[in-house]
Parts: sequence; structure tokens; C-alpha cells
Amino acid sequence: MDWYRAYHGMPQDTKLKVIAHRTKQPMASVLSVWVCLLDMASQNNPRGNVVIDAEQIAVLQNLETEDVIKIINGFYEKNLLTAENRLTSWDKRQYTSPTERSKKSRAKTQRDAASCNAMQRDATPGNAAQQKSTQKKTDTERDNRLQNSEAENRSQSAEPEKEAEVEAEKDLKKDSDKKLRAREEKGEREREKQKIGGQATDQKPDASGTLLQMLDVWNSEVQSKLTRGQKAILTPKRKEQMTLRWLEDFQQDMRAWQYYCQVIGASDFCLGKIEGKGWTIDLNWAVESSDHVAKILEGGFSGGNHPPKPPACNVIALQEAWGSVLRSFEQKYSRDTCRSWLANTVVTNTKSHSGRALATLQCPSKFVVDWITRHYLADLNRWFAEATKTGARVTGVELTTEG
Repeated sequence: MDWYRAYHGMPQDTKLKVIAHRTKQPMASVLSVWVCLLDMASQNNPRGNVVIDAEQIAVLQNLETEDVIKIINGFYEKNLLTAENRLTSWDKRQYTSPTERSKKSRAKTQRDAASCNAMQRDATPGNAAQQKSTQKKTDTERDNRLQNSEAENRSQSAEPEKEAEVEAEKDLKKDSDKKLRAREEKGEREREKQKIGGQATDQKPDASGTLLQMLDVWNSEVQSKLTRGQKAILTPKRKEQMTLRWLEDFQQDMRAWQYYCQVIGASDFCLGKIEGKGWTIDLNWAVESSDHVAKILEGGFSGGNHPPKPPACNVIALQEAWGSVLRSFEQKYSRDTCRSWLANTVVTNTKSHSGRALATLQCPSKFVVDWITRHYLADLNRWFAEATKTGARVTGVELTTEG
């Protein structure tokens, strides 16, 4: 098979536009890389899968390899590519074989012909008997509707008191449900306060340390864009709410909090720049509940137009070491390279293998795993060992993909 199908609207595909915006690449570059992947998927066996060579695409399209890498990572993030390097909509938009295409074409022709013949038959005088039967059926249905309507009118006039009782019961149930929800919400707030008070002392951030650092991030990423020259301050209520969010929503990872603030700082809606909306975010709202955090991160105020996620670490004991590894990576390869390859990665756990302690680094796709293995894994192993030599020593990194 020496062809594949393009699809209507591809030059204006919203997902491709988002990728161009996120990666700061021209739409033409994103389209050219996407077409290359479509062509590769068509020629591959099985069709729909791709073997990605970013350098080859860069040479063919006269682009920089790093730019191609950013675009391909964007395809993974927007679910245009699966972790197994398969185009997610391939089966929907492409025929699996010329035979299938021919069958669908013949079937469409037959359906069109059958529809035309049916219309012609309906127009001929020979359908008089059918028309008569249809008329009789119509008359019967009309009589039935009249009878049903009369019965309904009698029922309505005979039972007005019963209907009033039903409506009263409904109103009573609504009031009862509203009161029940209010009691549940109040109980949930009380449980949250008790939970804060019951946290271990060594886990709770203190105002002179973590909370002040969180406040500095907020002022830098958000408050400076809201009120120039005026910074947010810590109040007792904010300390309580920020403590809860730190423990429950950000896994005690400052990079996760910083990313949250970056998403807010990149949202015109949150910053009050959308004409006619009349709403601007503040620190109280941002840390008020887990629902607010989820809404921001799920794209509720930005249409999903988020900056790339920073490398994260869910293992509290390794967060300081992971920060040291990232700084070493940026010093050797640059911050842009670090964002290109380690964005959306997460240190998920540690494990023992052949007498070695390994940190598990979860990557967004097999493509990223292969590239990091070839180009950066030796450095990551060395930097992790250096960063943990005085504590729980980790001598290497194991790369995995989600699922």
C-alpha cells in the first residue's frame, strides 16, 4: 500500500495548534513533523505504529533536532501518540487494507442505489394499496390519541389534590437533601481541621521554612502579575490551608507547587484579563480546597494550555537528591534540554535490584525512555549516587513508562 488518508481540518487541528503554542514552534513545523509520522505509520508493519528518529525527521524537514523532540513530546502529551508509539486515531481515520476501502466504497454505492430505488417506488401509482393501509393506520392512531387525551384530562380533573401532595413531598425532600448536604460539608470541614492538627510535627511545614518558600513561589509566579510591587502575606487561615494542600495535594514537593503556580500565572482568566468575567484569583482561593487545585490542573481556567510539567519526585526522602540531579543536568546540558527530556517524568519509588538501590523514574513514553537511556542515563546514575552518598544511597536509575 503506497498511500494513506489525510483528514479534513488537519491544517487547523486544535491539538496541533496547542502543541505549537506549548513548544513555541511554528504551526508549519508541527504540521510537517505530524505528516512525517503519518507517512511512517503508513509504511510500517503493523500500520499505525511508528519508529521515531527525531534526527532523521529534522534533516528531512530542515529543522533543529531539539525542536523536533519538543514537538514529538507534545504529541505524547496531547495523546496523539501512545506510549507504545502508535498513532491513537489511526484505526479511526485509516483503512487497514485496499480490500477494506473497496468494500466500503461498494457498500456505499449499493446503499445509495437502494435509497434511490425506494424513493422511485414510493412515487409510483402501484403503491395505492400501501397508501390506503397507511391512511387507515393514521386514522386509528389519531383515534387512540384522542382517547388517551380524554382519559388524561379526566385523571387530571379527578386528582388535583393528589398532585398537590406529590409536589409538596418533592419540595420537602429537596429541603431535606439541602440540609443534609450542608451538614456533610460542615462535617468535612471539621474533619479537615482535625486532620491538620493530627499531622505528625515533623511533617507539617513551619512558617519560617516551607510555607515561606511556598509564599515566595506564589509571589514570584502569580502575585507579581496581579499587583506589581505588593506581595501576598501569610495569615493564620492561609497557613492552615497551605499546610493541608502541601501534605495532601503536592506530595511535599516544591516543584509540584511551583508548577501549580506557573499554570495559574499563565492563565489570562485567573489573572483577570478576560473582559467581562470580573474575577481574579487570590491565594485564599488557590489553596482553599483540593477541588480548586484539581480544577486548575485539569485546565478549568486555561483550556488545558499548560506549561510542560516539571520533573517531579513522589519519594519524599529523595526530593533533595533529585533537585541536585536536576541542577547538575541543567549545568551540563542546559535548562531547555532538561525541560525537553525530563518534563513529565516522576521519581515514583526506590527498589533493590542485584544488591543495588535504584530510583524508578517514570517517563511519558517509550521514545523518551530510549532517548534518555542512550544519551543521559550514565550521568543520571552518577549524579544520583553523588547526591545520596551521605544518606540512603541510590546507585542508579531504572526507567519505566506509565502502566
